[in-house]
Amino acid sequence: MRMTLFLSAAACAFSPFCAPARAGDDAAAKTNFILIGWDGAQRAHVMEMLGAGKLPNLAKLIREGGLAETRVTTGTTQTKPGWAEILTGYSSGRLKIFSNKEYRPIPKGYTIFERLKARFGGDMAAIFIAAKPYNVGARGPHEICINAYTRDLVTMIQRYYLDRARFKGTTQDGKPPRWVRREGEPYFNAVKAVDYHYAEDGPAETIGAKTLAVLEKYQKKRFFAFVHFREPDEQGHQYGENSPEYGEAFISADRQLGAIIEKLQQLGLYSKTAVFVTSDHGMDEGKRIHRNAPFMFLAANRPLGRRAGDRKDLTPTILDWYGFDTGKIYPPIEGKSLFNK
Repeated sequence: MRMTLFLSAAACAFSPFCAPARAGDDAAAKTNFILIGWDGAQRAHVMEMLGAGKLPNLAKLIREGGLAETRVTTGTTQTKPGWAEILTGYSSGRLKIFSNKEYRPIPKGYTIFERLKARFGGDMAAIFIAAKPYNVGARGPHEICINAYTRDLVTMIQRYYLDRARFKGTTQDGKPPRWVRREGEPYFNAVKAVDYHYAEDGPAETIGAKTLAVLEKYQKKRFFAFVHFREPDEQGHQYGENSPEYGEAFISADRQLGAIIEKLQQLGLYSKTAVFVTSDHGMDEGKRIHRNAPFMFLAANRPLGRRAGDRKDLTPTILDWYGFDTGKIYPPIEGKSLFNK
């Protein structure tokens, strides 16, 4: 979907979904943080749907805080490298997570989950809820077929053909499967620092319901939650970026965002919780792939000091929220906080 809505500074002032950044933050205690991932959300598509009033909950979030145009500057526009950069603040090359096929576990201690648990210990609940068990997975050593198709060529549905345990497909070159060993999926080390971990393939409604239940469970503790939706990426692959199905997937994800916000309000936690929504990459214009799709977005219910950023900026922003001096982290984090200074 081509961007028909241009947010100039003047237009932003009159937009129902774009609020100017305010200096500083509100006085509410900086207790909780929820990072919501809309996998494969193309920025231009988000902006056009916001302009058409089809994402009311995202629009409300932005009015309360801000909107930044984020993008991919290092690594490929794929799921494994994308979320690895977002959840560590390091480039995927440094992490040696080069693609959905070539990867390893993120080094111990590098993820936002591990850093928060190291500082807050049992006072912090780390929550990981994801809808792509392989691309956002935490398994240990395993084998994959590197010359296999990952999606059905007719339906474009993900079949996990790479995994030896579930291999059902054909190879891309017509040759026998070539199996290679991987030492583990990206979050193999990080999962040890997670209090609640769920990673199963499922629609937005399933992920949303899991999230509401977990908020109930941990309402009396400080928490950081990563909530990953496979929408709209899955519909983009199956039907194309300009398809009605891709647009409906945004609406479904927005509905779940509204339910999460409502639950936080019911529990009396919303004023103490930063809620961010972002994507790991976009989609190629009008296509069913994201080979070159670096344009993403970041929406927040807290004011952002910068209107442009990188996907590596998320972890330092979260650490900033919790009072970390990110300049003292070693190895030095590559991203920078998006909050006002």
